[in-house]
Amino acid sequence: MASITHYGEGWRAHLFVAGRRESRLFKLRREAERWAAKREAELRGGGTAITFNEATERWLAQHLPALSHANSQRTVEQSIRDYVLPVIGTRRLDELRRGDLVDVVRRVAAAGKGETAHRLGQRIRAILDHAVDHGDIESHSGAGLSRVLPAVEKTPMAAVTSAELPALMQSIDRYPEPVTRLGLLLLAHTFLRTSELLGARWEEIRDSETWVIPEERMKRRIPHVVPLSRQVREILDELRSMTEEESPYILASSQNPRCSISNNTLLFALYRLGYKGKMTGHGFRAVASTVLNESRLWARDGIERQLAHRETDQVREAYHRAEYLEERRRMMQWWSDYLEDSRSKTQE
Repeated sequence: MASITHYGEGWRAHLFVAGRRESRLFKLRREAERWAAKREAELRGGGTAITFNEATERWLAQHLPALSHANSQRTVEQSIRDYVLPVIGTRRLDELRRGDLVDVVRRVAAAGKGETAHRLGQRIRAILDHAVDHGDIESHSGAGLSRVLPAVEKTPMAAVTSAELPALMQSIDRYPEPVTRLGLLLLAHTFLRTSELLGARWEEIRDSETWVIPEERMKRRIPHVVPLSRQVREILDELRSMTEEESPYILASSQNPRCSISNNTLLFALYRLGYKGKMTGHGFRAVASTVLNESRLWARDGIERQLAHRETDQVREAYHRAEYLEERRRMMQWWSDYLEDSRSKTQE
């Protein structure tokens, strides 16, 4: 049983939980009695029922460090703080019903943020799963929230066609700022994800033929080998000659050599070349995939491996990672030669 005692100018409620004293100080006696009654009811119900706020903070503390990119961490956390916690944050987990959770994601979708709503449904479920694993609740109704939302139409990344590629390569050649121009050329020749290219460090260049991106910089957390074509080696040599010694980055910022150029640097360069809405950094991956597959010269698995796409069978993935390396070396040289040839062609 709880005890309520006068303490200074307020009232202290005492309760023994699992052999330990739990107490709270209140200004009014009725507040102390209300709290004690609620806690006793919780204990009779089988344990402490924490709030969604508390469950979220614990989940964020464990989940966010697993995301290597700061932007991803901010996006995940801010979406929950902006759209979920203001609605159900103070609710106890054992009080939440399916309708409460549906209401959260539908509100976001109704505001024109369909993709965010779908992602929030996944995050709500992850938080509640985490609470089940910690014994806070036995079950929850947060599964499958996406099915109450309209399907989100995926907008493909803007990318030029293979017929338009020569004009783009010629435009890049004329770009006045040298580091940005060489960055765009590297993006074209290696068809890496933009984030993978921007974080590139000189220490990752193993030898004259191999660039190995460490797992912590890759989307799939698997080291990625980029065979270096003759053209890529020439680009790297040119970048090395203009990089200050203290900079670890291949594409170093002119304002601060200890940092790399930003994603916007490359994207806005494409805008200035007249490709806004027509081409993005990711678009180089799309056009490379199209050309390589349509050439019928290269195994599809080798192309997918060079794109660092996911392989669902882990044994098959490990096998193909080794099997296709030599073919990928030949393929990347063929691709660089293709780009070089395209620079001398006129757009049809």
